[in-house]
Formats: sequence, structure tokens, C-alpha cells
Amino acid sequence: MKDLKIMLIPQAGAKPEFLADLRVVDPSPAVTKVWNQLPASEIILEGYTRDGWAWKPGNDFQSVTVQSMDGRNKLSGFLSYLQQRQKACFGRFGSKSLWVVSYVQPKQTGDNAKNRMECRIFLDFTKVAGCTLKPRPPQQQPKAKLPPLKKTVGGVGGLLGKLVAGQKRTNQHMINANAPAVRTIQSSSSRPAAASNGEVAASNGAAAAVAAAITKTAAQVMHEFRLDMEQKMLDFDIAPDEVLRVTLSLPEYTVSLPDAEKPKLTMELLKYMVYEAAEEVNEEWIAHKEPTEFMDEAVIAVYKEGCAPIDVIEELNKGEMPDEVKGQQLAVQQERSRQMNQAEQRKARELESQAHHQFGEDEEAMSSLNKNKRDRRTVEDFEREKKRGKQS
Repeated sequence: MKDLKIMLIPQAGAKPEFLADLRVVDPSPAVTKVWNQLPASEIILEGYTRDGWAWKPGNDFQSVTVQSMDGRNKLSGFLSYLQQRQKACFGRFGSKSLWVVSYVQPKQTGDNAKNRMECRIFLDFTKVAGCTLKPRPPQQQPKAKLPPLKKTVGGVGGLLGKLVAGQKRTNQHMINANAPAVRTIQSSSSRPAAASNGEVAASNGAAAAVAAAITKTAAQVMHEFRLDMEQKMLDFDIAPDEVLRVTLSLPEYTVSLPDAEKPKLTMELLKYMVYEAAEEVNEEWIAHKEPTEFMDEAVIAVYKEGCAPIDVIEELNKGEMPDEVKGQQLAVQQERSRQMNQAEQRKARELESQAHHQFGEDEEAMSSLNKNKRDRRTVEDFEREKKRGKQS
């Protein structure tokens, strides 16, 4: 059976790098049939996914156990990378075929266990439920170069020879006129000093074409930004740092957009994609927007579980509530205040009642004391007062 070369794109926009030369281990008849149907001898792993169809059991694919035959021992590190991030790596080949390496791997045994892995082959991934991948567009074949014009020397063959040569030149000119023109932009140093108006117009048109090709759309910028944020969160997950601060500048992402596409990319979308990337990696992380001076700039701090400050947690818990919830909370506060006022009034009445009762007892004691006072005069005092009464 033939060997299969696997290439890997480490990040978006990078060139494919060599990963391994694979060979089937203990092929069964079903595996041999699928392996012989592979339309390519080289597969490029182009992206990652966490969708269930890529790692859950199913009947839409053929499992194949392969072994690296190049001796570079790259498979163990590659599988460890997938398991740490809990992702599956995929690569499209052919028209509708798909090669998937899941992070869920069975335990391999034997001397070359570290150089083996289980892969999934989808011969038609468009029929897989939940798979949103689109078939790879067919590669455009380069057009054959037109042969240069051959100049026919006049005067050979008489009048008939001149007519035939002229017809050939006309046909060749018609072919060149119908072929798409390939224009190149020359630098100012290599451009002649005196250029004709036609050359200047061609140069300006080529420059405009290149500028249009470089211009991106809002969807492309958002896709690149989402991949960048996802990679940052994955790196932050395995890093010892407790907080990750993501600085966002809207003009930095809209500089390559035309005027019609700029309103489609807003700061709210960028912040949402940062929150989404953080929640996708770990739901226990807390993402908080820090205050900034400008409306088109933002700093989002992502805290790992248990590392967020208390003021950040309190501010997140405030949140905006619906009017119904606000009304219910206001009613609860009013009822609690009314009950507290009633308790205070009841206590004041009890204190007043106790004061009145105490004052009444004191008044009753004073009145009884005045009425039933004992006579503490001696006999001499009594006789002396009696004599004074008689004399008067």
C-alpha cells in the first residue's frame, strides 16, 4: 500500500510544514478499499474544530490506524497539542473528502506506539450531520503561454505567399487580442524617463487592480480576528499567568476595509468575539472591560478562575436588569422599609407606655406619702406647741 504525506498549516496564512509520512498498520479489507480510493498522495491539515462530528463515534467515516515512517517523531507532540486544547485537526482533499485527526485517541501498544495515531477518513463530508465545511474549490490550471509572433519574410512565394503570411499574422493578432492581458507594475527606478500616456494609464490601472486585491472585507477581518483571539486564549490557558489583557483598536482593523465595509465592523463585535473566545476555552473565566479614554479603543482583561478582584466581580454582578425585576426589587425594598418603620414605631410606643406607667407609680407614691405621713414629734415638742396655742 502507498504511503501518505501529511502537511500541517501551523497558523492562518502560514505555509504548510511537513508533519509525517504515514503508512497503514495491519490493514483490513475495508481499510484497504478506502485507502486505495484516496485521490491524493499528500494531505494538508488546514484547521481545527471542536464540533462533535469530528471526535464523537459515528458511521460516516472509516477509522484508520497509521504509523509515521519518517523517523522524525512529530506525532506525539502533535497529539499532545490536540489533547491539551481538546480539538480535532482536519484537512480537505479531493472534491468532497476529509481527513480528521481527533484529540480522542485509543491507547496504542507496541514498540512504535508513540509514532501511531488513529485517523478518520470521510469520503463525502457534505453528507455528515453538523458539518459546516464547504468543498474546496478546484485548483485553476495555469494557462499555456502563447507562442511569440513569427515574422514572415515577405517576397517569398510571390503574391500568394504574401496573402498566406498576412492571414497568419492576422490570426495570431486575433488570438493575442482575445487572451487576458497580464500587466506588471514597474518600479520608478526601472521605468523609462519619458513614458507615453498609454503606459501611464496601464500602470495606474494595474496599481488600482493590486490595491483592490489587497483590500479585505469585513467578514475576512472578523474571521482572522476570531482565529487570533482563539489562539491567544489557548496559549493563555496553558500559561502560568493569571490575567490576560487584550487591547483593541478599531482603526487598526478597519484600515484595510473600504468605506462601504467599515460600518459592518464595530467595537461591540470585537468585544463580543473576545468574550466568546474566552468562554469557549473555559467557562469559569471572567472577562471584564476596563475603562479607557477613547470610544474606538478598549482593553479587556480576562481572569482565570479565582483570580478576579472583588471590585470586578461586584461590578459584573450589578448588570442591567429588566423593568419587571427592578419593580419587584423596589417593592421588596419598600416593604422592608415599611416593616422597619413599624417596628421602630412599636418600640417607641412601648417606651412611651413604660415611661407613663413609671411616672404614674411615682405620683401615686408621692400622694400616699403626703396623706399617711407619720408624726415624728417628741412629747416635749407636742407640749410646747400646745402651750403656744393656749397663749395665742
